[in-house]
Amino acid sequence: MFVFSSACESLPIPEPVAPTETRAPTRALETPSLTPPPVSFPTLAPASPTFSAIPLAPRAFAGAPLVEIASPANNAQLSLHQPVFVVAYAASDAGIARIELYDDNALVRAESAANANPATLSAIFAWTPTNSGAHVLRAVAYDAQNLASAPSEISVSVVNDARKPTATILVPIGTPQYDLGAVVPIYAAATDEVGVAQIELWVDNQIHSYVTSSTPLTQTILSNVFYWQAPSAGAHTLFVRARDNQDQTTDSAPLRVFIASERAPLVSLAVERAHAAINEPITITITALDPGGIQRIELWSAGQISHTVSSSQPARQTALTMQYIWTNGSAGEFPISARAYDANGALKESAPQTLFVLRPGQATPTRAATAPPTRTRTPRATATPRLQPPAPPSAQIIFPTDKFNSPAPLRVSFAGQGSAELERVELWAYAPGQVNAQIVCSLDARASTQKSAVCEFSPPSAGALFLFAQAVDSYRQIGKSATIGGIVGVPAPATLTPTPPAIAGRWSAITPAGFYTATLRQTSGALRGEFKSPLEGEGRITSGNIRPDQITFHVEFGAGTPGASPALDFDCVVDPKGTTLDCTFKDSRGRTASAIFRREP
Repeated sequence: MFVFSSACESLPIPEPVAPTETRAPTRALETPSLTPPPVSFPTLAPASPTFSAIPLAPRAFAGAPLVEIASPANNAQLSLHQPVFVVAYAASDAGIARIELYDDNALVRAESAANANPATLSAIFAWTPTNSGAHVLRAVAYDAQNLASAPSEISVSVVNDARKPTATILVPIGTPQYDLGAVVPIYAAATDEVGVAQIELWVDNQIHSYVTSSTPLTQTILSNVFYWQAPSAGAHTLFVRARDNQDQTTDSAPLRVFIASERAPLVSLAVERAHAAINEPITITITALDPGGIQRIELWSAGQISHTVSSSQPARQTALTMQYIWTNGSAGEFPISARAYDANGALKESAPQTLFVLRPGQATPTRAATAPPTRTRTPRATATPRLQPPAPPSAQIIFPTDKFNSPAPLRVSFAGQGSAELERVELWAYAPGQVNAQIVCSLDARASTQKSAVCEFSPPSAGALFLFAQAVDSYRQIGKSATIGGIVGVPAPATLTPTPPAIAGRWSAITPAGFYTATLRQTSGALRGEFKSPLEGEGRITSGNIRPDQITFHVEFGAGTPGASPALDFDCVVDPKGTTLDCTFKDSRGRTASAIFRREP
């Protein structure tokens, strides 16, 4: 029989050891482990054989912290090299010590709590992406015990320039109204997160003027005051266009401006001479000007309308000229005057003049000559354009020269050259007192290094005008020519009506084929009459047209076979005195010949 005996000793209970965590410093994210850390116990020593159980106080346990990226949104598109503010929120019952932001596993920055371990913490990280493409942003929060949260992740795409610029017209607002001739200031502003390169003013879908930034890579705000003077009365639509350094554009909301005109047009009546013999022609020129547009002009003689010319686009016809050949078969004094009607129907009448038709042998009245007033104007000083690297292009006005004097329309030849490819060449113009110059012509240079152009235009009114040319290269650098100034007169005389003078009558021509005669009847610009040919016989002029530099008419002879009747087509030029017609003509078989017709007495 075996007897087992045992003795028990009471062992000391080890003191709780504070849990510790070690975290290797690395930029690679690891999922934090929630397994409790190991606890070390001291070596057991012999004790009394008495055993007693001592209960342990329960340890308070807090879960891992929570974190979330609130901004930007997932799959957002961001701009390269532009600061982005990443907002993250974190919370923990044990308190938040810090939040860390990672870009593709690379630490961007850590934000620590300002106070001792708050229950919640928000952090704003300024992050500037330096590489384009896809990026993963991760945020990790740590509590007061250095326990890490599960990461919050978003994916973003980084491109060269994600957003277009903005454009705004600050002043005026609403639907303002101005009088015709008033200078309207347009306050405009443009913004872009990358850089504003240019801001433009557009009027009625045509570019009016623009300014460029001297630092387009960094200038995020560009503002300017454009001064615009309406060329005509009525409603006009304006907007500004912003252009960033990636050539992205945005237009502002349109601004409607109403221009009112209460002024009557200006009208002048000029005669070639005040006296003539019976049936001798006198050239009369009427010119009307109105910034609001000319509807028509009329010539009045002896209380009746002798001739009138109307505009097809009254609102845009700021200047209108009529030339008329006046004759009278009776001797005496004949008063004449001119009337002009603007686009709104307002009337202005010129001062009356008197034309004298002299009897044979009557002495010609004389009139003392009046010296025309002279006016000189000092050309406005031109600022030298500031050069920027690389070397900007150059521009020049080839024709006309400085101090020019030309009637409207003005024909200008200009050119641009550059060491880099040119984008366009431009011609700008402004009148005295006009603050902003206006683009008159703009031509695409088609990526060439040299471009010349010719522009023909009529200013809104006669008077002094200043011109300069600009060349813009592919780097958006601008080369500006010297400014020239001069005088632009009234438009050149319009087509003579009728032309040529007194073409009606009997004409004859001697040719190798025989004797041709033509009896011409003229109705305004149309020509009719009878014709006699030595080959085809007698015929009639069925159609004809009188133009400033050409007279054409068609002659048909008899009935003949249907579709095969003999015919002649004449193309003639009349001499300035209206005494000869130099003609070439073609028959129905396509054969050509020439003849010189002379007016019979």
